[in-house]
Amino acid sequence: MPSFNNTARGLCLAGVLLLLAGCGSGSGEGKPGPLQKSSPPTAQPPEFLGLPEFQAVMPGTGDIPPGWEKSSELRTEGPDDTTLAGVQQGFAAPDLEGIVGLRAYSFRSTTDAIRYYTDKKSKMAVAKLGPVELPDVDAAYTAAYCLTDDYCSASITFRLGSVAGVVNLNTKARPAVDSRVLNSVTRMFVQRIRQAQQGQTPSAKAA
Repeated sequence: MPSFNNTARGLCLAGVLLLLAGCGSGSGEGKPGPLQKSSPPTAQPPEFLGLPEFQAVMPGTGDIPPGWEKSSELRTEGPDDTTLAGVQQGFAAPDLEGIVGLRAYSFRSTTDAIRYYTDKKSKMAVAKLGPVELPDVDAAYTAAYCLTDDYCSASITFRLGSVAGVVNLNTKARPAVDSRVLNSVTRMFVQRIRQAQQGQTPSAKAA
């Protein structure tokens, strides 16, 4: 049977080994141990975009499909209580016989962006086509409806972190949905936003 002194020495040795190993549990798990050096903090991407950076996400004439042109001036908004910036631009799309509108908001928090996206999605529920998959998008939802026989609309609402937006197509013919808008133009807009969130200059173009 081991003596008390030997037992005490064993406990002390075990304690020293645990200290050197930097063991931890619960809220401390994953933190550097007492004898480890912390790595320097890495720069975080500028996900929360202010107006100067956010204006650049709107495509120019060289980024949109051939034959398209601006149908309105770039409109900007913010900052206010919930948003840091907002941008809106209309484009005439002769090949689609309609007008395409791009609109996006940079929110002060991801929670506010989720609230905006959820509200827009719920308002379009009666005209829903359902969720749509886009690369690098946290959530996206497509809807289409016609007010009259010669006025139809299709839109895709999306959210990327703290940014939420809408791409909308208004046409004078049925059906309102066109894959070139939902898949190409929206993807281009989304990629430009993601590039800005990663600290890059937006450069994506519509295919």
